[in-house]
Amino acid sequence: MKWSTLAIGLAFTVALAAPVIAQQSLGDVAGSIKLKRPEGESVVIDGDSVAQSRRRTTGRTDVDLLRDVVGDCLAETTALRDLVEETRDGTSFYRDPWRNRVEEVGFLLDGALEELGLIRVDARYQEAYDLAGRGAFMAGDALEILQSAIAEDRPVFSESKNLSREAVRFFEEAQSAIRAALRADAAEKDAPSIDPVEANRVMTALCGGQNGVGSSGFDICVAEQRAAVDAMTGRFPLEVGLDAAVFNVIRHNCRFEWSDNFVKQDRCERNRIAAKKARQ
Repeated sequence: MKWSTLAIGLAFTVALAAPVIAQQSLGDVAGSIKLKRPEGESVVIDGDSVAQSRRRTTGRTDVDLLRDVVGDCLAETTALRDLVEETRDGTSFYRDPWRNRVEEVGFLLDGALEELGLIRVDARYQEAYDLAGRGAFMAGDALEILQSAIAEDRPVFSESKNLSREAVRFFEEAQSAIRAALRADAAEKDAPSIDPVEANRVMTALCGGQNGVGSSGFDICVAEQRAAVDAMTGRFPLEVGLDAAVFNVIRHNCRFEWSDNFVKQDRCERNRIAAKKARQ
């Protein structure tokens, strides 16, 4: 089956099929990539790199694995694209060193795509996985076209250039989607307790700048800031009637937006909690 046909099928897989089915399909296709090389010729592959890649998959299905494998796919697809670009000189295609490098990149890309097909992700990372899947099909198609051209000794592979460029773009978009999902995950986790040393520094900088250290206005300002810290310290998801993840997102956002003023940070939390509860 030609990779171009499979790439079209992927669009329907991503849009219509369940995530597990899409992932199984990608795994099957990735595993179908075969290296093409005339008999009697060989190429040296970095066995340590391949072994390390395979070991990384064993027993792991987490986000770190997805991030690592998408990075590998991007690196090898970029290398493939660059190899195609080198043929503009009109002679590289016929030289053994260039063909050996295509073979090595193809071997490593094959392994990376196979690993990608074995990964399972939850809903938050499905968009990133689907983007990587589209890149995988295009990268595999680009590789097959180039390998066929070498096997037939005919430099007809212009579509490989276009496909490898598009594959790079999809892998880069997948990386961006992974980073966005990681930020969303982090925002739903419990925020660390307010550090008293850092809190004193913030209060002194804010209140001293407004009133002057040692003034009555400074003392009042610090007292208000401390009261806000105490209010936030005693505020919990169950107490305010919100899901922990929703509460944590509010806390993280307010802490980021008002890192230099605890009174405004506390007000931000109260207002957004009230708004969220009103919509429930």
